[in-house]
Amino acid sequence: MSRLSARNKRWLINKTPREFIAAFRQFPPLIAAVLYQRDLRSEGAIREFFASDYRLHDPFSLRGMETAVQRIVAAIQNHEPMAVYGDYDTDGVTAVTLLVQVIRAMGGMIQPYVPHRIREGYGLNIAAIDALAREGVRLLITVDCGISNVREAEHARAVGLDLIITDHHAPPARLPNALAIINPKQPGCLYPFKHLVGVGIAYQLARALARRGLRSTLQKDDLLDVVAIGTVTDMGPLIGENRVLVTHGLKALNAAQRPGVRALIEAAGLTPGRVTSTDISFGLGPRLNASGRIDNARLSYELLLAEELETAQRLAHELNMQNRQRQELSKSVQAQASEQIRALGKDRQRIIVLDDVGYPAGVVGLVAARLVEEYGRPTVLIERGETWSRGSARSIPGFSIIEALTACADLFERFGGHTEAAGFTIATDRLPELEERLVQYAEECLPDDLLTPSLWLDAEISLGELSYELLKELMHLEPFGQGNPQPVLMSSRVQVIGAWPRGSEGQHLKLRLADASGAGPVDAIAFRFGHLARYFEQPRWIDVAYTLQADEWNGGNAVQLNVKDFRSAR
Repeated sequence: MSRLSARNKRWLINKTPREFIAAFRQFPPLIAAVLYQRDLRSEGAIREFFASDYRLHDPFSLRGMETAVQRIVAAIQNHEPMAVYGDYDTDGVTAVTLLVQVIRAMGGMIQPYVPHRIREGYGLNIAAIDALAREGVRLLITVDCGISNVREAEHARAVGLDLIITDHHAPPARLPNALAIINPKQPGCLYPFKHLVGVGIAYQLARALARRGLRSTLQKDDLLDVVAIGTVTDMGPLIGENRVLVTHGLKALNAAQRPGVRALIEAAGLTPGRVTSTDISFGLGPRLNASGRIDNARLSYELLLAEELETAQRLAHELNMQNRQRQELSKSVQAQASEQIRALGKDRQRIIVLDDVGYPAGVVGLVAARLVEEYGRPTVLIERGETWSRGSARSIPGFSIIEALTACADLFERFGGHTEAAGFTIATDRLPELEERLVQYAEECLPDDLLTPSLWLDAEISLGELSYELLKELMHLEPFGQGNPQPVLMSSRVQVIGAWPRGSEGQHLKLRLADASGAGPVDAIAFRFGHLARYFEQPRWIDVAYTLQADEWNGGNAVQLNVKDFRSAR
């Protein structure tokens, strides 16, 4: 192996000034370094970060909140039928769950509606609006969608529906003509924290309703479990209010009062009372997402609203099975797409745009993310249909995929998303023009330096400095996630004294490490590095980049390295 890293990434070590470490001697040097890298560089910022007190901004400082609350209060008092319309991902499902639970507890008549990914696609659609109107619904509330649905909003008004949009996606230049729009990113909104996800905005709406005197038996801990799940799974940055919501949401989640959450924890093989934000990302969130990817997201919100544990366990088992189907499907589609990318030479382009009838819309986003990791290029993966096609886009750090799609806005039936991820529906005959324009946009707007994937390292440390006590210090920085990633450490010139493939197909790699000073041995797990097992049949000296975790197999009092990358040592 050459000096090039196993992941073909450039390693960049964050530097922390010695003066900063000296000024914050109350923290171990490694913790001080990580705080500095997270831009926590003052006494006040650090104190607020560690406190995570349950303090949120006034929900009525969100533009549109007052109008929305007045209309919902009137609907409850007048016994008007309402519906909450959400996206089919975990953020949308948890937001639907929350508002149905809250408004019903306040005496309102409200029904959930989550569109079918394949038959209806993302966002509001006219057929659903018509169906709800025929059922007598007079007030429609969106969560995690709606901000781009200009035409659908006009149709809702035409059929006599009042529309309240709550969304967190980037607003288009022209906003829908709705009764109220609640989105902290919309022009003129003075709400200080702009990074709430859909379920976070729904929670603030629930708080505002409670402030208007609508009482129920619900407490905040009855709701914060789903807020934590939706926020982490949707990759809301875990700073500011999101950190507060997830910190307290994890406490509520680990109390596992909601039967659906208890059953989900059990189905994921997690330990009740010890669920972390990482467990949400890789255990709970994917299972809730699976139903919307494979079939219908209705299964997920039925689980979260289940009142009996036995019912919840049955639904959680079904989600588990769907998640396995989703994993197998994703693996198959990724292999197919990678082969097509290489055959067509698209890996040499600045942006990869790929379409096929065999790319199911339910997994194109997941596969696009894996292809970004594999090729270091923004990737757009599209399920091509006879008339309409649906795509998902994922990007690399520093390149806004929603801005790229906005430059092609005239081509889409509808689209929306974030800097890192977006989705769209487009007429199939316009796919060639879409690829041509995206490739041209990337040529003009995507600089060379962004095309070399980078791995940012928080600090260099020797194997001899690793300990369970150090791990406990790092755990004080939790919850980890977007905006507050788990610290990535580096150890130089480490010897691999043992290596074994792991996993059902040998896709992972178990390593045993030591260094020249005699420190070790330390165990490490390298996920998706199994193909390199033969390289380590002979002892090798490497530099290794990793996060630190408890070794559960040894009772939780030892540490294990979770390898992110390695390279041959000098």
